[in-house]
Amino acid sequence: MTALIKATSLTGYAQLVRELGGDPDELLRRFNIDPRSVDSHSAVIPYRALISLLESSAEQLNCADFGLQLAARQNMMILGPLAVIAQNSRSVGDALQETAKYLHVYSPGILLELDSQSDPAHPHLRLEIRLPAVHRQRQIMELSLGVTHKTLQMLYGSGFRPDAVLFRNTSPLAQTRYQRFFGAPAHFGQACNALVLRPEHLSKLIDQQNVQLHDALVDFVSSASAGNPLDFCNQVEQLIMRLLPTQRCTLPLIAERLGVHERALQRRLGEQGLLFEDLVDNTRRELADRYLVEAKMPMAQVAGLLGYGEQSSFNRACKRWHAVSPRARRKQLAKEGG
Repeated sequence: MTALIKATSLTGYAQLVRELGGDPDELLRRFNIDPRSVDSHSAVIPYRALISLLESSAEQLNCADFGLQLAARQNMMILGPLAVIAQNSRSVGDALQETAKYLHVYSPGILLELDSQSDPAHPHLRLEIRLPAVHRQRQIMELSLGVTHKTLQMLYGSGFRPDAVLFRNTSPLAQTRYQRFFGAPAHFGQACNALVLRPEHLSKLIDQQNVQLHDALVDFVSSASAGNPLDFCNQVEQLIMRLLPTQRCTLPLIAERLGVHERALQRRLGEQGLLFEDLVDNTRRELADRYLVEAKMPMAQVAGLLGYGEQSSFNRACKRWHAVSPRARRKQLAKEGG
């Protein structure tokens, strides 16, 4: 099934493209997006088309920071009822947890996760794209983390600043560009995409909470999303992604994180025709292409992020997946345009 996203994700797109000297309608139609849908609060578009549109727009308009510029024109209100739920939550932490829980109403292709357990002193608000074979993600990720940052400014206050911003990808932009937008240093080639927060960010109470409005909208989105829960397999996949760089991605550890017995984990995966080892291998293969498309990322770093202790292990895996070495696979991806 095609993952969709609300057309509000393109708020400000047409104006930005025109300011950069382009034709927004021509670019939208190139990816089979009806220009009329951009002004609709109820319309949806294919998420994959949006990702490709942003990358193509950045290249055609010679605008390397296109995603950040678009983020500057958006705010949390693009989330519709989720924004109102967040604004009427008890605290910033509660608002983020509820947004993460129901974000699939906005798009099932995005995963938002608030991790305050792995490093309690530095909670991570992680954001991942849940689409296979989407290798070029810099513009969509900078747009998404940019809007997330602005959402936190609305919830916490204009004084909000993350401690750091983490990106899986590399970037041609100067560090000062990210510092200017986020008010914090950006780090690239990381194990996840995330805003690094502080505990006081999460504990901040939200002024003028309307409990009745909050509860009514939670009931509404709960009903609307009843058929789209984050299933058990997705939870396992996300833990695999998080633990691979630690080289401790084992079935016992993931079972412990999920609060189930190892045999129960294997049984529940087996009910979906899956093996834990296959999930790890498939996740590595998907992430490998995301990293290899980053031409400046060293092979040793790619191997480490995938959880391989030795470069030779990554080389063997890549030949098993694609019948070529990692360097040859990087050239293939470059020819394919990512």
